Amino acid sequence: MINVDFGDGQIVPFDENKLEGPFFHVTENAHERTEAVEYRLMGRVVHRSVNVRLKQGIGIEGVLGRMGG
Repeated sequence: MINVDFGDGQIVPFDENKLEGPFFHVTENAHERTEAVEYRLMGRVVHRSVNVRLKQGIGIEGVLGRMGG
């Protein structure tokens, strides 16, 4: 089962075996790597899961250090 949105604003569990996919998309630049997985039903995206990994800090380490984090 996978959570899907058929466009009516409600997220419901649906049998993953009845969906098209998974389709994987990867984009990367000097700062981040983004991986997305999509499932479709009749050509329409009904589920998308995205993971973004930063390759380097975003410049707040010094602030966190001063805050005791």
